[in-house]
Order: sequence, then structure tokens, then C-alpha cells
Amino acid sequence: MISYDKNLFIKHLQDMVRVPTVSSADPEKTRTEEFRKLHAVLEEDYPLVHKTMTREIIGKCALLYTWKGNGTGKRLPLLMTAHQDVVPEGDHAMWKYPPFEAHLDEEGILWGRGTTDSKCNIQAYFDAAELLIADGFVPSCDILFAFGYNEEIMGGPGAAGVYLHDALRERGIELGMAIDECGGVSCDENGQYKAQIFVAEKGYADHEFYIDDKGGHSAYPPLHNALGRLGKAMYELEESRMAPHLCEAAARHMRAESPFLKIDRQKLYADPEGNEETLKELAATDKEINQMLRTTTTPTMAQGSGQANILPEHASVITNSRILPGETIADLEAHFRSVLPDEVQFRLIKGHNPPAVSSDESEGYRILQEIMNEKYPGIVFIPSMMAGGTDARFYCDLSPTHSVYRFTGILQNGRSGGAHAVNEHIDTGIITDNVDFYVRLFRRWAE
Repeated sequence: MISYDKNLFIKHLQDMVRVPTVSSADPEKTRTEEFRKLHAVLEEDYPLVHKTMTREIIGKCALLYTWKGNGTGKRLPLLMTAHQDVVPEGDHAMWKYPPFEAHLDEEGILWGRGTTDSKCNIQAYFDAAELLIADGFVPSCDILFAFGYNEEIMGGPGAAGVYLHDALRERGIELGMAIDECGGVSCDENGQYKAQIFVAEKGYADHEFYIDDKGGHSAYPPLHNALGRLGKAMYELEESRMAPHLCEAAARHMRAESPFLKIDRQKLYADPEGNEETLKELAATDKEINQMLRTTTTPTMAQGSGQANILPEHASVITNSRILPGETIADLEAHFRSVLPDEVQFRLIKGHNPPAVSSDESEGYRILQEIMNEKYPGIVFIPSMMAGGTDARFYCDLSPTHSVYRFTGILQNGRSGGAHAVNEHIDTGIITDNVDFYVRLFRRWAE
């Protein structure tokens, strides 16, 4: 019988959070020395994992662990993925406690960058594995762990997820199921537990739009300089959004969620196909429906000249787009050309098309349902589409069963949060439950 040591789990997560593994958009500025420190922490905290599994460093500092099965199982390997990197910590003065101190307060809240996104996943995976190895468990098939180092900047040049994917593909490895961060369990005011499993995510694109001009002295301005003309073009782009449509991933989410919504929204979501025209109308003003029904584009950064009294010779705006399954970057750029005046040029900075949508009827999905039903009897499942992105997208083509899910065993109780913001924190009261979920998953998949 496995026993859980909550204080040990907390210590392990604290050890990870204290290493500032901040990712960089420039591959040449990857802080490899910090990632190496994290690797040393993992090796010290999980001796049985490192004695039992094969560890490889892929690319600059991605980690690939192989927990070799004994060959008696019929399932394809299980892949557990998470990311070692964290976003920048922001203004230290705004933090309740220093962001890399991993302070545990009197209420059991652990503060620090990476507590929720996503070092808690690495901690839970490896604590579960360490416990199972100590208990004598040997998997019947391979279990793999892949941890990238630049997920937070969506990969870009030198994406660790690409290197990890290619290493698996070159070895001819196919995946029975892959699990990444996000999703989780919640409980509403009526005591109903719900598991949100992300079966899809939108694509991603950053573009630079620009107008080049002759510039000059700001005391002698034209009626509209390059920055003004570009601003007007961006306003027109906001006014001329891509057409909304109902994709299957969004429809599945709506149908599953409908019983838990207020009556007017419940009726719409219960039959999204029959109410598609109404949903399209609502997408004009409702942000939630808009992101589910539309490829979105929004300006996020702007630049003109380098000084207040100089007219801009190169005015630029950066936009961020999230692309609906079924559409592509090529569709998005064709839309840009149809809307913008000829003088506005644009280029793709980085991006990727939406990955394949996974099944909610696979064996892997059924196993997740079985485990969560054991832990929370009567729980309902909501297959959902993420507006954001994860490294899970890199592995979709390696799963012939279309079983790539973004789901964690964490019970969301309102006492954790702050990912990507100051004061990121996690309620340590849920850590043991998370470890228990992965103990059950590894056993169930590879008994």
C-alpha cells in the first residue's frame, strides 16, 4: 500500500521553483545553466527515477525520460509532457513574497513563479513514479516523460517540442496517449464535480504589420504619417474580423457544458448546430463565444520613431492571432490581404496551424474517465478547446489513436492561481491528490 508524504511533495516543488528557469525568445539566450541546475535538483530529489529510467538531454536542455516496460503489455507508450521553463517574474516589488523563494505561508499556500505553470506537473509525475518504483511496480509498456524549455514563448526558432518530437519519430515510436498540462477538476455550488479535458487547441500566429515612410521633422508633419495610417489600418482590421463558424471541437464543448449553464445559454449550447446562426450573432459582442467561433486577431504592440520630435520612417504593429481548428495561417493571411490597404506590409514572426483534434471516445479518454469516476463518483466530463497553446501540439501526429489530452488531476478549489501574473501560487492541500491521480494513471495504463 503506497503512502503519501505531502511535506515531501511540497519540498520537491519548492526545490524546483527556487531555480529561475525563465525561457527566452532568442535561442542563443537560453539560460542553460539554470536548466542544468534544475536537472541536478530532479536527480537529487528522485533517486529511484534516475536509477530506473533512461534520461536524455535533447537540444539545449530538454529532457526525455524512458521508463522501460517489461514487454508484457499490448498498449502503445504513454507520454507525459510538461515544460521546465517559466515566464519572466515581472516587478519583484509587486510580489507578496520573492518569486523564486518558494515561500510556504501559514495557510498552506506556496508562492512562486512556476508553482502552477507547470513545475507542479513535473513534481506530480515524478513523485508518482518514485512511489511506484519503490513499491516494486514495473510497467508493462513504456512510459515516457518529455520536458521542454521554451513552451512559454510558443517554441519559435529552436522549439524544444520539435526536437523531442523528432527524437521520438526517428525511433519509430507511436504513442497510445499523451498528457500535458491544463484542464482539471472543479466542483460547482451544487456539489457537482466536472472534469475539463482539452481535446483541442487553437493555432497561433504573431505578425508584424508595417508602413515605411520618408519620416522627417515632427514640426512639419503631413496630414497622416506612417504611424497614423497604420493605426487606421489596424482599426479596420479589428472592424473586419474573420467570419465565425462552429467547429466540431467547440460544438462538443458546448453540448457537454450546457446542463450547467443558466437557462438561456443552456438552450443555445444544448444544440449548437441548430443555434449556429444565433451563436454567430452573439460572437459579435460575447468574448467567450467569439473565441470559440472565430479565428481572432488583436494588436498588442506598436512602435514608431525613437524620439518624440521625429516622424516615423518605419511604423510597426505586432498582432497575435489564435486560429480555429479547420483554418490555417494561409487563410488568416488571405484575410489580411483582403482587408488592408496595399501600403501596409506584413510578415509572419512565428506561428503554427491548429493541431489535430483528439477523440473523446478513445481508450485513453475512457481510462481518464474511469480514474476520475473512482475519485469523484458522478463526475461529468467536458471535452474542450483551448484558446491558448501547449507543447501537446507537437505530438498529435505520433498518436494513431488521436489521444493527446491537456489534463491534470488537480482539483481547482479557488486557492491557486496567478499563472503568468505576479503572485503565482498553489494550494499545497491539492498536491497529494494530484500525485494520486498519476499513480492511478501509470498503473492503469501499464499494469
